[in-house]
Amino acid sequence: MKTTILSCLCAFTAFLSPAFGQTSTPTAGEADREALRALATRYEQAISQGDLMSLQDVVLDDASAVFITGEKINGLPAMQKYFDEIKKQLGEGSSYSVKLIPDDTHFDGNHAIAEGISEEKVVAGGKEFTYQTRWTAILKRDGETWKAQRLHVSLNPFENPIIAYRARMQKWTYGGIAAIVGLLLGFSLRKARRS
Repeated sequence: MKTTILSCLCAFTAFLSPAFGQTSTPTAGEADREALRALATRYEQAISQGDLMSLQDVVLDDASAVFITGEKINGLPAMQKYFDEIKKQLGEGSSYSVKLIPDDTHFDGNHAIAEGISEEKVVAGGKEFTYQTRWTAILKRDGETWKAQRLHVSLNPFENPIIAYRARMQKWTYGGIAAIVGLLLGFSLRKARRS
């Protein structure tokens, strides 16, 4: 259960990336790049503090995100609720941090399309998981302010530490069950032979 929840945390990694501050189009102004870099820093801090609502002034009311679990969440209050549920399930003392690493940002008038990776770390139940996600985000200029509009995040479904941990735990669980069944059968057979 906790590994599934850890996967859900990946969902928050790309909203407002510093990639928005880098441009492959020479027409984007330095002020736009600086504004997006500042936005990315705020996002990283909001994630670390568990306070997505602190981003309310830079996320559009109709913003939505599709997280790696395939869930679509609409609006920042729903995203905060989702985040709070995950943190609760991870347990007290858990933490989540993200470092956003941009690939490219394309500016087109009042829209920016950014993509990149995120280095993420989750600590829960005494275990630490580090992994990368890949994301694409759309921002929209609202007056003089850039605001997040749409996000999509993905994680390799086969090669990631969460899946690897889950597979190890399943092996131990099945191995333990097999050992107990084997001991019980052995004990039963031995008892039957004595009778």
